[in-house]
Amino acid sequence: MDYRFRFAPSPTGFIHIGNLRGGLFAYLAARHYNGKLLLRIEDTDQERLVKGAIQNLVNVLDALGIDFDEGPSHDDLKKVGEYWEGAPVYKNVCGPYIQSLRKDIYKEYAEKLVEMGAAYRCDCSKERLEEERKERESKGIIGGGYSGYCRDRNVPKDVPHVIRLRMPKDVNFEIQDGVKGKLTWHEVPLADPVLLKSDGFPTYHLAVVVDDHLMGITHVFRGDEWIATTPIHLQLYKAFGWEAPIFCHLPLVLGKDKKKLSKRHGATYAQTFLDDGYLPEALINYISLVGWSSGDDKEIFTKEELIEKFTIERINNASGIFDFDKLLWVNGMHIRSLELQDYISRVRPFIEKAGLNFDEDKFRIVAKDVQERTKILSDVPDRVDFLFQDEIKRDIPSMFKKGIDKEKAILVLDTAKTFFENEENFSIENSKKLEEDIYAKFQELGFHMGGSFGVLRIAVTGKAVTPPLIDSIIALGKAETIKRINEARQEVLNFS
Repeated sequence: MDYRFRFAPSPTGFIHIGNLRGGLFAYLAARHYNGKLLLRIEDTDQERLVKGAIQNLVNVLDALGIDFDEGPSHDDLKKVGEYWEGAPVYKNVCGPYIQSLRKDIYKEYAEKLVEMGAAYRCDCSKERLEEERKERESKGIIGGGYSGYCRDRNVPKDVPHVIRLRMPKDVNFEIQDGVKGKLTWHEVPLADPVLLKSDGFPTYHLAVVVDDHLMGITHVFRGDEWIATTPIHLQLYKAFGWEAPIFCHLPLVLGKDKKKLSKRHGATYAQTFLDDGYLPEALINYISLVGWSSGDDKEIFTKEELIEKFTIERINNASGIFDFDKLLWVNGMHIRSLELQDYISRVRPFIEKAGLNFDEDKFRIVAKDVQERTKILSDVPDRVDFLFQDEIKRDIPSMFKKGIDKEKAILVLDTAKTFFENEENFSIENSKKLEEDIYAKFQELGFHMGGSFGVLRIAVTGKAVTPPLIDSIIALGKAETIKRINEARQEVLNFS
């Protein structure tokens, strides 16, 4: 089989974790089975379109390294007012890949259905449809849809109308779902749904079937909320005489409270995670595990490993739980696996975004230790900002712990100043010896290491918790360290 998958989001908002997972599964499957992956924009719901949603979608996918074999051209993006500088170039094999540009195609196929008797024109007004709804409710019937009033009326083309699918009565449907297994529908209670609206735009049901067939899609990944209306699509495939693709209905993504993942659980937009400093490879790793299993206990994967291991058969039939704490752990694991230079390059934008003048030489001295403790990249600026500031704020009261009072703090600072003034080798290679030597000086004074180092740490960094103190001092340099000790001494003297 020539496998062809598609990711077909609607630009009615920025891409979130739920629909990103569907796109990720389609990507992994396409690459695993040596197939093709298409990006199709389903923008037929014109009233709910969000400006910039397509750009957000494509940029997120690009940041995650999810590439497509076919997709919208620049000209098509320009036609719908969604082109931006730097938009990726996709192959156009069976486009356009934006549904609003395919209206004539849908109209053609809707008319074919009418000619075959599989669909019909309906000119029922909104008022009539509302009356039908009220009548059903008065009889205690909830839902039920359209009554079929226009089924045999032969509504002419030249009056405003919609086109409805003629759903058969009391017909059973059956498919072998790629995830759910055998699915059957008995005596489907679906009223004749609208396929083509009066404004010429198709509904999802018509557009998705026509597009998937014309684009040669062999496997469809979509949420299991579409299971109930799958018979509509099966009936359309049957009416056209087309073979239906293999449907793979994916269970919901849930929060830890077992409810559908939403904003109440925290951030759900993919871009928010990237902005907060989650690595693309960590997001791909974790999201792939929400509803899929490799079959062993391994939890940390590269993208290449996921592609190698991913199979449709291993997609779970139960809803996946999105655990923010677990994602944080996965992200930390991926951060620690980065080469040091790669880590520095990824941290730099976050430090600069915080308004700090990044100095790579300074940061490199403490980078390895910071990397080992980093969970998300956006946390790094607060930990190392003292390296890139001329003026720092000091938590002077925090100096007075472990037997340290104001007088002893002054003595610690004076001892440290004299020590560093006389030190010639201010290099990272000499870090261990510097630490041992200055600690020996503090011991001569009878001071506890934690207390004396705490005073010095706050003096030169302003913080009680930092990367290794001596490494931080080396990164600051001899002159800056002595300057800060002098400043701190004056602040201690003035403290009351």
